[in-house]
Parts: sequence; structure tokens; C-alpha cells
Amino acid sequence: MSKSPLHIAFVGNYSPRLCGIATFTTDLCEATAKRLGPRSHVFAVAVNDTDQGYAYPSRVEFTLQKNQQSDYYEAANFINASNTDVVCVQHEYGIYGGWDGVYILSLISSLSIPVVVVLHTVLKTPTPNQKKIIQEMAQRAGQLVVMSELAVSLLQEVYAVPAGKITRLYHGTPDFTSLDNRHYKKRFQVEGNQTLLTFGLLSPNKGIETVIHALPGLVREFPKLIYVVLGKTHPNVRKEYGEKYRTGLVALVDKLGLQEHVIFDDRFVSLEELYAWLMATDIYITPYLNEAQIVSGTLSYAFGAGTAIISTPYWYAKELLAEGRGMLIGFADSVALAATLRDLLADKAKLKSLRAKTYQFGRQMRWEIVAEKYLELFQHTAAVAEKRSMTLKTPALLLRIPPFDLAHLRRLTDGTGLIQHAKYIVPNRHTGYCLDDNSRALMLCAWAFSLLRGQDAKELISTFFSFTHFMQNPDGRFRNLMDYQRHFLDETGSDDAFGRALWALGYIIWRPPRDAYRSLAYECFQKALPHVRGLNLRGKALAMLGLAAYLRCYQGDESISALLRECADNLLALYKEVATDDWHWFEDIICYDNGIMPMALFQTYALLRDEKYLQTARETLEFLEKNLIRNGRLSLIGSSGWYKKGSPRAQYDQQPIDATAMVLAYQSAYWVTQDKEYLKKMRLAFGWFLGENDMGMSLYDHETKGCADGLLAEGISLNQGGESTVSFLMALLAMIEEYEIADAV
Repeated sequence: MSKSPLHIAFVGNYSPRLCGIATFTTDLCEATAKRLGPRSHVFAVAVNDTDQGYAYPSRVEFTLQKNQQSDYYEAANFINASNTDVVCVQHEYGIYGGWDGVYILSLISSLSIPVVVVLHTVLKTPTPNQKKIIQEMAQRAGQLVVMSELAVSLLQEVYAVPAGKITRLYHGTPDFTSLDNRHYKKRFQVEGNQTLLTFGLLSPNKGIETVIHALPGLVREFPKLIYVVLGKTHPNVRKEYGEKYRTGLVALVDKLGLQEHVIFDDRFVSLEELYAWLMATDIYITPYLNEAQIVSGTLSYAFGAGTAIISTPYWYAKELLAEGRGMLIGFADSVALAATLRDLLADKAKLKSLRAKTYQFGRQMRWEIVAEKYLELFQHTAAVAEKRSMTLKTPALLLRIPPFDLAHLRRLTDGTGLIQHAKYIVPNRHTGYCLDDNSRALMLCAWAFSLLRGQDAKELISTFFSFTHFMQNPDGRFRNLMDYQRHFLDETGSDDAFGRALWALGYIIWRPPRDAYRSLAYECFQKALPHVRGLNLRGKALAMLGLAAYLRCYQGDESISALLRECADNLLALYKEVATDDWHWFEDIICYDNGIMPMALFQTYALLRDEKYLQTARETLEFLEKNLIRNGRLSLIGSSGWYKKGSPRAQYDQQPIDATAMVLAYQSAYWVTQDKEYLKKMRLAFGWFLGENDMGMSLYDHETKGCADGLLAEGISLNQGGESTVSFLMALLAMIEEYEIADAV
């Protein structure tokens, strides 16, 4: 049956790779192509788990290496250029590279085409990373497809996926056309025998020994009983343990004297031969050892073939075998299995009736029926995406900006101050405190109170201000590090910490939450001023932000204006010394907190109105854009090597502080120039936190209200420390401050 042209790309494992996902992808792809006809372009992108790959059919037009992240971007670019209407991605945690297969998000987030994701695994108790991957896919995909009602419930209850995003479709099966198995029994030389079958890739969780232990008594009553174990050992099991499990099963058969009744066929058979074996089978058995299996291709095939089925009560089996469509026994219960087998083998009428019932139910699972359902879903997804792209005026990112919430910041803060790091989300007291984080948190909370008037921010200000004050030495310099027992760990802290402290003090002078705070901030600020000239590049740029804030309160202070100008001129001198035609930067390396330098120059220009500061601010921010914005998203320089002029840039580990610096730089650029293009770029930079990044994964945790410490080569960091959380909240405040204007862009 030909359909109107619809161009579809399938992503996943593909035959001849030996695994259930490869078989599923191949069957669905071919069934879809058959239903659509030759006018449609249906192709596959296959995932390789070996360097040499596989001898794929022509349907596979692109391959990617599982553990090579750059391949995922190339695959997305290939699909985007292929005039494709819909992409259908197969998902299971082990298919793709990175932690729990996180690399697939790199591909999905790079697609400009609507996506349907087929979930072959939905865990009841996922790890935080596993849960986050599903939630990210749900955010980006048009639909998630699952194959059981339990999976539908789990997606809603555990993963908070909206019901409207979930579609349940059956696992497809071949078209088994007959219940008469005599011809097939003859083919395999089991004519006259009662045949039991388990098939699929062999691994210890399959529970084959449960069946073997049930046989000794049965074969005395039914001497022509044959149990066939069909399938190769799972490649991952064989790689790790060899054939230890299969050898143990063979030894058990020998021990029980069942050599004439158990056949091990160590092959991954063709679909035609599998069809024949299923047709030759009287009773199909799935003796899996645990319940956590949300779908089973082998059980689906048994339904399609109309075999009588006995199974342990794993999730998928309980659902399919309900209403008398099969028999359930307990896990690892050989006694119950033997009794159930005895009952069916002794009652031919009951066995025949059960087979007929199974076959009738399985007719709706034929690939031609299931593929038709998928096509309806693909067409609907493509139509909805097209309609949304035509009608959506407000950028999607703005619709996902989370509310400002200090819950995780409070979790990391005690009576002394903000604890530097967290182990996952738990404050790690071993790491103590630092001025860097506490002065940054002071700036955040003062800004939050000024903008939102939140009492929780106002209450935290005193703690962070007290810490900042305590870390200032009598000579005006600042210490940076303190352990959890409140012992100082340095005499003089970093220039960065000094600059951030001065920025926070300057802001409080400008916008004090309480009048009394201004007095203390002014005192600390004045003590620190003599040391500003000696700061390094970033320390000086951060201090310039403090000087600029101070001048908004005390506009006539010529000495501070002169110091600000001196600092700005120093930045320009560094720039002129290093900059070339292709390198518009202040030093010969792009490393961390980069946006702070152009931000400081934009704010200096706003006060001193000297065009040279504006020109350099624009040039350096444009240079950062050229190096940090790739494929329409922020791709930060990684801290594992940075980007030295003339050398390759490091992609990971990307840090939240750098994304925030870009957000704030764009905000300052907008306020100075009123160019709304900067607001668009500000949104783009903020999107890094919400998954618009190289991994396609949100660093902000909507549940904990914290932010991951970085974007790593394997996925996001599992820790949510002080710097990352405060950085995110500062970027969020900037977005909130510009929300009404940005919404109109």
C-alpha cells in the first residue's frame, strides 16, 4: 500500500549486528519502507560497537562509532541535509557512548527535524543520570514510543513526562500464517516430539537453568519431550566471561542425564529459520530471573507465532499474558514450571486452545499493522512540528526558563558561609570554604534582593557578607581559603577572589539591601583599593565591575573614575600587545571566565564614554563568539587544556562560570548599545545551562535547584557545588532582568 511521500531516518543498531535492537530497527525500517513505497526516502544511521563495523545493506547510509562523540554531530548534519521529515531514534542505555549512552543527546539536540524516540528500556528506579537522559529526550522529541502500559505509567510517574508525549505501540512480529506445525517439526527432525523452546541471546539472567531443573521428572512421563535453547551467547557476556554460562548449562544437562532431551543451538539464526523454529514449537518458555524487563522481542515473536507460552512474571510478560493468554510461574521456580508444563502437555485440547488464543492476539502485532501505526505517528509528529514552527513567536528557550530558587544554595550554606563543593548534592565539608564562592554568592543575593525583593536572598546576604569581611586582611588584601574548622589556608588569596570581592562590595554600595550594609561595604572597599593596580587580567576586570558599580552611587568620585580608566587602559595595552588579524584577545590563550573582560570594558564605556573601550569590547566579544558558538549553540572552551593560540582547543571540561560570563557580557553589551541582537545571543548563551550545549543535556537540575559542576566528555558532572550553582543563578537573574525585552525580540 503506497503512501504520500514521507522521508524518514532511523537511528540505532542495525542488522547484521547481532542484537535485539538491531533486529527491531531493521524490521521497523523495512516494514515502513514497504508501506510507503519507492517515492519516499527511508534510510538508517547505524551505530558501530567495533572499529571495523558491519557489512550493512544499502539501507544504511551513514554509520557512527559508539564512543566517538564527533560522529554524532556528523550524523545529525547528514540527516539535516537529507530532506528528512522525521527521525526515529531507538533508545536503550547501552547502545550509545558516554555515561549511560548520553552521546545520543548530542545527535538529537543537533537535529533541525522532529524526532520520535522508541524506548526499549524504561527503568523503575533509574540513576539520576539515567533519569535525566530520558527527560532530556522527552523535552526534545515530538513523541516517546513505548511498548507496554507499565512503561507509559513509569514515564509519567517516575520521569514526569506529560501523557500527551507518550504513545504505546506493540513490538512488531513477522506474519506467521499458520498454526499447523507438523511441516516444521519434520524440518528440524522433531516430528512426533513435544517441543519446548527458549530463544534469544544467552546470558545468566535468562534463567535457562530453571527449565533444565524442571525436566527430569517430566521426561519420564513424556519421553519424547525436547527443549531447544536457540541463540548465541550475548556478545557482551562472551567478551567479559567467554562461554562460562553456556558451559555451565551443558554440564548441568549432563549431570541430570538430559542429553537426549536438551538441544543447544549456538547460532543467531535468520528470520526465516527463527520463524520455522517457532512454528515447530508447542510451548515457548521465557524463564527470566527478574521482573525489570519492560519489553521482550522474543516474547512478542512467540505471540505472533501462536505458541503456548509459559513465563516468569517480568513486567512485559505479566501484561501480554493477562486474561488467560499464557501461564505465569514464579522466578526460578522449577517445581511450578514442571507442574505447569505437565498440565499443558497432558491436555492437548487445552494446549491447542491456548495456542489459538495467543495467535489471535498476536495478529495485531504483525509488522504491517505496527508499521502503519508508526507511519501515522510520524506523519502527525511532522505536521505538529511544522505547525509549531509557523506559529511559535516566543523563543522556545524562554518558555523553559525556570523560576529563581535558592533551595540548593541554602543547602550548601551553613553559619560560616557557602561550602565550596558538593558530593552529588550533599555539601562536602572536607573542601571547606573560599572567598571566591562566598563573594560571588554575596553579589548574587544582593542582586536578587534588588531585583526580586525575595526575603530568602536578603537573609543569606548577612552570612556571605560576614564571610567576605572576615577574609579581608588588615592591609586590605583578602585571603581565599578556609577549612571546615575555620582555619585559614592561605595568607593572600588569588587575584580572582580579590576582584570578585570588590565587585560584590561595589554592588552593595550601589544597591544596599540595608543602609548599614553600605557603610561596611564602603569601609572594606576603600581598604582594598590600593591593591587594584597590581591585579592580573581577570582580577582587574572583576575589580573594574566593582569600580563601575561604586561609581553609579558616587558618580563624582574622580579618584575612582581615574582608577577605572587606568585599569581599562591596562586591558587595552594587553590587547594591543597580543592581538593579531586572526586573534583579537588579551592574551595568547582563551581559558576561563572569558566574558568578564569585554563585560568590564562595556561597563567602563557606559561611565566614561570613551569609544576605544567600546571598540575593544565589541572586537573581543565578537572574537569569543567566533570561537565559542558552534552549530547555533554555545560550545565553551574546556578546562582540560584550554585553547592556546595555534593549538587545538579543548572541548571538555566545560564550566558554568564561563557560560555565565558570556550571559553577563551580552547583557552589558545590550545595555550599552541597545542592539537587540545581543539579547538573542544572551538567550543562546543561557541555553547552555538548559541543554543547548555539546552534550544536549541540561546542567540545571529542576528537582534539586542546583547546577552540575561541568560538562564532561562522558556527560554532565554528578556533583552540584557552590560555584556552579551560583553561576547558574546569576545567569538566571540576568535572563529574568531582560525577560520582557527578550520576549519581544
